Amino acid sequence: MSILVDGERITKVEQGELPSPAGGQTIDLGGKTVLPGLIDTHVHATFMDRESLPLFLAAGVTTVRDVGAKLEKVTQLKADLNSGKRLGPRMFILGPLLDGTDHSFEYGGPMGEMLDSVPSPDAVPQKIGDLLKAGVDGIKLYFTLPPDTAKAIIKFVDNRVPVTGHLGYSHSLDLIKAGINGLEHVWISPYNDFCALDMQFGPGTGVMSMMDPKFWTVTVKGWEEADLHSQRAKTWFGAMVDHQVNMGTTLDLLWLAKCGREFAMQDPDRQYIPPMALKRQKAMIAHIGERPDWDMYPGFFDPAHCVKALEKHQEVTRILHEAGGLVVGGTDCGGLPFPPPGFALLREVELLAEAIGTMGAIKAVTSVAATYLRQHENLGSITPGRYADFLVVDGDPLRDTREIRKLTTVYRGGIAHDPQQLLQQVPKSDVRLGH
Repeated sequence: MSILVDGERITKVEQGELPSPAGGQTIDLGGKTVLPGLIDTHVHATFMDRESLPLFLAAGVTTVRDVGAKLEKVTQLKADLNSGKRLGPRMFILGPLLDGTDHSFEYGGPMGEMLDSVPSPDAVPQKIGDLLKAGVDGIKLYFTLPPDTAKAIIKFVDNRVPVTGHLGYSHSLDLIKAGINGLEHVWISPYNDFCALDMQFGPGTGVMSMMDPKFWTVTVKGWEEADLHSQRAKTWFGAMVDHQVNMGTTLDLLWLAKCGREFAMQDPDRQYIPPMALKRQKAMIAHIGERPDWDMYPGFFDPAHCVKALEKHQEVTRILHEAGGLVVGGTDCGGLPFPPPGFALLREVELLAEAIGTMGAIKAVTSVAATYLRQHENLGSITPGRYADFLVVDGDPLRDTREIRKLTTVYRGGIAHDPQQLLQQVPKSDVRLGH
């Protein structure tokens, strides 16, 4: 195959050789694989250092969707990245996390700046109207938003932009039927539609908040015991397929359950945890104590005890995919320190490949993700008219998605970047690997 790039766009893709235009440059990629730039649909970019943003490109992630941030901050960051003023991926933004009257975090705390409250359905036109006028690329419903307000938002948006949700007080099945476009976190958003009734979270239960340590132990146990072939489960899968709702997986939240603590402590990716994340982790030491994996430990739960829960999340992903549902990859990087930005999506792809195969996993972070972002005419495939965002890999990711790591060049808008040179520019932590 030959690919012709003019400026920032692909103009031709043809079998065989294309004549090089006058003044053009010919690059021989014989024996290599070219695939679209990867898309991470779930990041919190304002919670990582600006100097760490090239990590995305170094791992082959050429586009990200920020799913929760203070509007002014993330709007400026989007402008800087998309104009090329700052080196990093292209960015699409959703603005703040939309809670109800209860707060998911302390408003004055480090994560609280992401939140905004929609106190009632009557507040929807003003609140959501302002976000749409500000040019957000989507809307994010959050944990304490009740069903009546969530449905009012979906109706008001009227499909002008995608609406997604990290759900708690609202059950996913209700909002699927109401027309939501996406769900975030297999672990959390569909949980109440799968778990035993006496293990639910939200209003009227014993677990009202994600800040309650019981939230994590209850949901892990609830997933371990969940029957994925029950009538309730079948109803959920059927609704997701019928309504073509995108499931943002974030399986990498439990990557430590997959790889184990000893492997993670020696993982070279560990050195790229952004300084902002390390600062937040150091503040947690007072609660979790001194431990050699302090920089990676999530604090609320021990991933070593979550192996069966992760397997259930992968099984949900597999059943949904095989039924014709939409699976998209996202990571929550910025929200959690490890795996670090960019490389978190490579871990996500590995976990997805175990569930839905290598091609399914790659599509989940390229073409399917681009369609979810409503950017399929610009991103997600190597096709004339699309941005020249693609990766050159000295291997075959369809044989093993880990071969994406053999990345030799990343093209973003037709500009080539050397992954190793990018890694030399980003901050590195002084953690002693394996200690």
